[in-house]
Amino acid sequence: MENLNIRTQQNASIPSMPQIPRMLHLKQVVHYTGLSSTTIYDILDKKSKRYDSTFPVQVKLSKGRVAWVESEVADWIESKMAARIC
Repeated sequence: MENLNIRTQQNASIPSMPQIPRMLHLKQVVHYTGLSSTTIYDILDKKSKRYDSTFPVQVKLSKGRVAWVESEVADWIESKMAARIC
């Protein structure tokens, strides 16, 4: 039991790790927003009639691979929910 207490005390002195943002793939963004992938890319296209400057821009992870920051997608959804009340 003493060993557990020593480990707990040692761990308490270790600084907490920074929060790493969670990244969402397109399929996950489609699932969470209820939008199709075509609509999402239309929303991101400044030339499109569906363009929405408030929608989170994807992050390029590598050649041919993008993702969205989960908290940004959640904030966008919450802003849409808040707008319906007004």
